[in-house]
Amino acid sequence: MAAFVDMAGHGIDLDEWVAHSGSVDQSVFAAARRFVIKDPTWNYHYSKACVLEVDGEIAGGLIGSLVVNGSPTFDLAREYIKPLLVLESRLLGFWSILGVAVYPEFRGRGLTRLLLDHARILGRQAGATGLSLVVEDTNEAAVTAYRRYGFQETERLSWISYRGRTGPKFWLMLTLSLAHEVPHK
Repeated sequence: MAAFVDMAGHGIDLDEWVAHSGSVDQSVFAAARRFVIKDPTWNYHYSKACVLEVDGEIAGGLIGSLVVNGSPTFDLAREYIKPLLVLESRLLGFWSILGVAVYPEFRGRGLTRLLLDHARILGRQAGATGLSLVVEDTNEAAVTAYRRYGFQETERLSWISYRGRTGPKFWLMLTLSLAHEVPHK
């Protein structure tokens, strides 16, 4: 799951895992593994993730949770990640898709739509009023796929350069209302 979260976040999560791992002797993925199993209340805990298989191979993944009061913790966050965390936690009662990714060799097969369909089911099961996700403005393929699915841009915050990485200008928050949908059991 760490690989999908890192793909979806274009490396920002990996940077955070290394910074907060508490050990310089760990590999990046060992640090990520420690994070995703450590605290079940954490938004990125493995229990909030699912993977998609195609012909016995892992092809994609999704992680998300219902936005509730008190999540996430901003005091530990570096300045460049705070706009992302603000957007991910802004809409109380929404099911926040924290990461959705499909390996390149599986793209173009409608798998992102299947993952979003699953997120929609999970959101309805949780009683969410909508789905939300945050994406970099330069990730045009993802923005296009999300808009085709029905998401609309509702807010944007400045993307802050970090460790020499440049490119995006904004984090875009996209939302999709679930208000008129019947809860899925």
